[in-house]
Amino acid sequence: MSFEAILACLIFAATVILLISQKMNMVMLGALIPAVLATFGLIKPDSAYMEFGNTTVVFFMGLVVVGEAFFKTGLAGYIGGKIIGLLGRTEKGLILGTGIVAGGLSAFLNDTGSTACLMPIVSSMAEKAHVQKSKLLMALAYFCSLGGTITLVGTTPHIVANGILKENNLRELGFFEYTKVGLPLLIVGMLYMCFVGIKLLPAKDIEIKGGDRESNNDPKKMITVGVIFVGVLVAMATNLVPMHVAGVFGAILVVLTGCISMEEAVKSFPVSTIFIIGGIFPLSKALVSTGAAEFLVTKLSPMLQGMPPVILLGGITFLMLLATQFFMNSSATVLMLPIALMLCEAAGINPLAGAMAVSVSASGVFTTPFGTGPNLLVWEAGGYTVQDYFKCGLPLCIIFGIVTTILCAVFYL
Repeated sequence: MSFEAILACLIFAATVILLISQKMNMVMLGALIPAVLATFGLIKPDSAYMEFGNTTVVFFMGLVVVGEAFFKTGLAGYIGGKIIGLLGRTEKGLILGTGIVAGGLSAFLNDTGSTACLMPIVSSMAEKAHVQKSKLLMALAYFCSLGGTITLVGTTPHIVANGILKENNLRELGFFEYTKVGLPLLIVGMLYMCFVGIKLLPAKDIEIKGGDRESNNDPKKMITVGVIFVGVLVAMATNLVPMHVAGVFGAILVVLTGCISMEEAVKSFPVSTIFIIGGIFPLSKALVSTGAAEFLVTKLSPMLQGMPPVILLGGITFLMLLATQFFMNSSATVLMLPIALMLCEAAGINPLAGAMAVSVSASGVFTTPFGTGPNLLVWEAGGYTVQDYFKCGLPLCIIFGIVTTILCAVFYL
């Protein structure tokens, strides 16, 4: 392993320690990571802070403003009240409802976008039902990740995987081909969260975003926000404009139409989340570009050779799950899929089994807030610690890996 790779691993380890111990403010840590990476030459200085303006951050900021307008106009409270009226005020009922809505939406829209869209509604549901928000937002992130496994467009790693398959002259996975694996995973995840995860989710008395603000309950503005929100969803679903552009247009429109003031829009930005995303992204890229991630994976992959097909497939699945807990899921897919294809070819098994296992497992980020957008988005809003993710997510991660292995074996071996 090169000196640069060792440095990247040390910086990553220090970041994890600081996040777990919470000894440093997240804004300061997020700002510090790119500076350290650039100082040691692990990333280019002129692009060190480029990720603070990447499409995920821009889209998130836009949807946060639209979400604030949801609260201000009273639309979030109205929708939350209707959902509670259908499902009741119990934690299980709300988790079930969140799973149905989040899973369905993220199957056809980007999982990160779905999380950002639903956060204000779920927060309002929690407020109205007198349920702690921390009991719902982590479940929301998990459900959006699980729902993203249902179709080709639900999450970026699926698109990345098809590109790699095409480069290797292999058949690409179809739009609904993921459904036979993703839908059972969503159902299993919902059952887990309703009966097991609910006991492991943290109960924290944190301020609900929007809960302490007065809504003006203006029907005209509620309709206006609703139309803008639906327009953003349609624009994303039809690829009329890029996802982040749709989010920005939504934010601009809710301000121009008077649904929210400019001052309220600016105050709604979650600074800590923006900084930590801006810091984690270049760190993940540095781990890949220096060869640190490849070194770790290639050291583990020989152990999978010579195994029975199902065991090999399980090894690929769990190795991918391990990688994607720490690296951004798209980066982990780029790293792991070529290795999985080589292992499948060497073992004489269908390479699509490995491709499906890797691309689906990219969404199995449940034990850390690092590897996927949904977890990062709810991290600050839910008042979570890294330990909270590990406690609730580890059993789900193991179940996810077992079910993924079984389903991929059934359909592709």
